Amino acid sequence: MAYHSNARDYALSHGARADQITVMHNTINEERIELMPKAEAQALVRGKHPEIGDRKIILFVGAVLAEKRIEVILEALDLMKRRDVVFVLVGDGEHLAAVRAACTGRDDVVLTGSIVEGVGPYFDAAEMYVLPGTGGLGINEAMAHRLPIVSGFADGSADDLVVDGENGFRLRENTPEELAKKMATILDTPGLTERMGERSRAMITGKFSFHEFINRIVNQLTRLAR
Repeated sequence: MAYHSNARDYALSHGARADQITVMHNTINEERIELMPKAEAQALVRGKHPEIGDRKIILFVGAVLAEKRIEVILEALDLMKRRDVVFVLVGDGEHLAAVRAACTGRDDVVLTGSIVEGVGPYFDAAEMYVLPGTGGLGINEAMAHRLPIVSGFADGSADDLVVDGENGFRLRENTPEELAKKMATILDTPGLTERMGERSRAMITGKFSFHEFINRIVNQLTRLAR
């Protein structure tokens, strides 16, 4: 079983047979995600964090590790020089202290700390989910919450989930300059957040759904038992 298509290709290049490999994308049970209307979610999140004001939210949710490359987002914000956006980071981890230090004196970043119960409205209130570094289930959850995804290539986990130009953008150079450009495109193109977000939702409830994940496991085990 391969975690993503790149892992399958790697196995094939080392002599594995195609009929021996099943790609098993890690996923969430998207049916348990409760969606909230965007305006309602924004009111809730802004009530908890008044410093957000009426600014548009760029979101990251997950473990705060060095390999997530959060600093690339901060550098991209510096390049954008926009007063109408705020970066909201939901999470905790060994790299949080370094990120907090890098945010000293900034008013365009909100660090909420870890939120497990009640994190859904943060997704529903945002314009996009951004992850320059290694992936995680935050991408799946953001897709379930109808968000465009801007992601790097890193460990390959996003390669099948994010289709460039359809439900988000891939960062081929993974520089602050490229990230700033992609984020600005989503922010400034009327209706793009909604179109890409609906595509994300369709993908995570279709090919990458929890139901399909279970089906692949059952089919693989059935084949092995023959």
